Amino acid sequence: MLRGLYIAQNTLDVQQAKLNNISNNLANLSTAGYKRNQVVDTKFAESLQLALENKGPGGKRQPVGEGILGNMVTQVHIDFAPGPLMETGGATDFALEGSGFFVVENEAGELLYTRDGSFHLDAEGNLLNSEGYRVLGEGGPITIEDARQLAIKEDGTILVGEGTEREELDRLQIVEFADLTLLQKTDGNYFIDPEGTAEQAVSTTVVQGWLERTNVDPVEEMIDMIPVARIYESTQKLVQINDELLDKAINQVGRVK
Repeated sequence: MLRGLYIAQNTLDVQQAKLNNISNNLANLSTAGYKRNQVVDTKFAESLQLALENKGPGGKRQPVGEGILGNMVTQVHIDFAPGPLMETGGATDFALEGSGFFVVENEAGELLYTRDGSFHLDAEGNLLNSEGYRVLGEGGPITIEDARQLAIKEDGTILVGEGTEREELDRLQIVEFADLTLLQKTDGNYFIDPEGTAEQAVSTTVVQGWLERTNVDPVEEMIDMIPVARIYESTQKLVQINDELLDKAINQVGRVK
């Protein structure tokens, strides 16, 4: 009976993690460049296989009976599929076509990677993102003193000035990663590169006056939520049944009338 409670608790934890993840995806429907998360969990057969193979402490074989306690969250998968582009007409709104990322620098000097190209200029002409982090070019933080007729080439080169007097100011620092699974999400709509695998983009282009929308499909998320909610509800009933059986085992079994 206690094992049944442990299994039910693990199942509740997994379903709660899925519900929290779906809620977070839906909360970011209007976040430019947001990439949806998907909780991956083991099934009963996979848990059995893990117990048989046993990758426990010290590499010692773990008894199967001790290893089967229901499913569990194994990872949170990031869906890097591109989102649809939305036209804004903003001179400092940029979208990326390809697998690349913009590079911004936070207040601590840490490099962060994002697909959100909703930038703006402050009073000093610094190109900043929506949270005030400086957008980096190949020459460092970008400062644009005169934003008139600001234009961006497909390769990220920034042009300023008017007519034939336009000059190349800098080039947006855009990077790509050979293995996107090495990226980790961090606070906000950013990724970090703990392995240092960022390379200069070669196949990503920039589109001015557009933003990439999130790749979250609200209909798909709501469909995913239905079975999760049902499993959570049925597991709660299982916990109640096990609790009642445990109560009878303790208070009624062996009672002498």
